[in-house]
Amino acid sequence: MNLYDLVLRKDRAIDIAGSVESCTVKRPTGSMRALRFAPGSNLCVRSAHEAQCLSDFPGNPGWQATGNSEWSAVVEIKSPNWSAILAEAHGDASVEVDLSLGWPVPVPSHFDLFVRAAPTRPLLLLVGPLFNPRTAILPLLRGRGVEVGPGLNPVVQPRHDVDVRYVEKKHPREWATTYAKRELTKVETALWDRYIVDSARYLMGFEDGSLDFIFSNHVLEHLVDPIGTLTRWWDRLAPGGVLAGVVPDARFTFDWRQPTWSIDDVRAQRGMETDVPTQEMYERWCCYTSPENTPQSLRARDYSIHVNYLTPTLMRQVLDEVVREIEQRGRSAPDGVFLQSVANGKDFSFLMRKTV
Repeated sequence: MNLYDLVLRKDRAIDIAGSVESCTVKRPTGSMRALRFAPGSNLCVRSAHEAQCLSDFPGNPGWQATGNSEWSAVVEIKSPNWSAILAEAHGDASVEVDLSLGWPVPVPSHFDLFVRAAPTRPLLLLVGPLFNPRTAILPLLRGRGVEVGPGLNPVVQPRHDVDVRYVEKKHPREWATTYAKRELTKVETALWDRYIVDSARYLMGFEDGSLDFIFSNHVLEHLVDPIGTLTRWWDRLAPGGVLAGVVPDARFTFDWRQPTWSIDDVRAQRGMETDVPTQEMYERWCCYTSPENTPQSLRARDYSIHVNYLTPTLMRQVLDEVVREIEQRGRSAPDGVFLQSVANGKDFSFLMRKTV
C-alpha cells in the first residue's frame, strides 16, 4: 500500500491522530519515500478492505520500520468488536526492519488498518524507493516525435536532436481563454506553436511510418480501447521508432479501491470507436474512485476519467496483445518490450522499439 501518497494527497480514507507526514529520506541505495510519525501518533486507513493491493493479504507489503533513535511500530486491523495485530517491531537507529504482516485466518470482510508509533518514540516508515519512471526512457526519444495529451505541462522538451509536437483535443489558447486568471508569460506560451489539435487515439494528422517516437504520460488509462490505440500508434512509427509511456498503477493511486481489472476487461473494448467513455465507465469511476461526483457532473465539466485500471502485470498482457496483432498483420514487430516499476510506486513505464 502506498501510504506515502495517501497521506500526501489527504485521501478521504485517512485519519491521523498526532502528527504523520510524508517525506523522503536518503539511503546508500537511493532516496526512499517515507512517513514520519511523531511519538504516540497513529495512522488509520478506513475501510482498508477496499484496497486492491491488500485483497490477496500480502505477507510483505513493502514497508520497513526504522527511526533516528529507539523506535517501535505496530500494525493492526480492526473491525467492530474485533482486532488483530499484524506486525509489531522494535529497534534503534542502526536497523531497518521489514514489516511482515501475519494475517489472521480468516480475515473479516470489513476492516480498518492502523499503524502506530510508541507513545514516547518517533517512527520512520519506509514505503518504497523514490522513483521517476521517465528517467530511463526519455533519453531514447530522439528525432521527430509526438507527446500525446501533455496538457500544459509537456514532459518531452524540444532540443537540437528532438523535434516534438504535442497532440491535444484543444489548443492551449482555448484553455487559457477559459481558465487563465492572469495574462500568461512568454515562457508559459513558448511551446504553443508545437501543439496540434488531433485525436489521441487515432493521430490522424500523422502518416504511417512518419514518427521516430510517440510518448504519453498518464494518458493511456483515459483512452477507450488501449490495445487498438497502441496498435495504431505503432503504425505511425518509422523503423527503429520508439513507443513509450508512463501509466499510473491503479493499486497505488486514487484508484486503489477499483475492483481488479483484467485483460478480458481491456479486450472487451476492442473495436469501440467512441472517444467518449460509456455511461458504465462513468458509473464505475464514480462508485469506487470519486463518489462525491456523478456521471452527469463529470460530463458537464468535460472531466477526463480513467476508463482502464492498469498494473505492470496487466500492462505487459496488453503489450503482448499489441505484439500479437502487429505480427498477425505482417507488420514490423518490436525488438523488445520493457517495463519498469517499484514497490508501492504510483506509476510505471513501458517501452517498445520497432525493428530497423
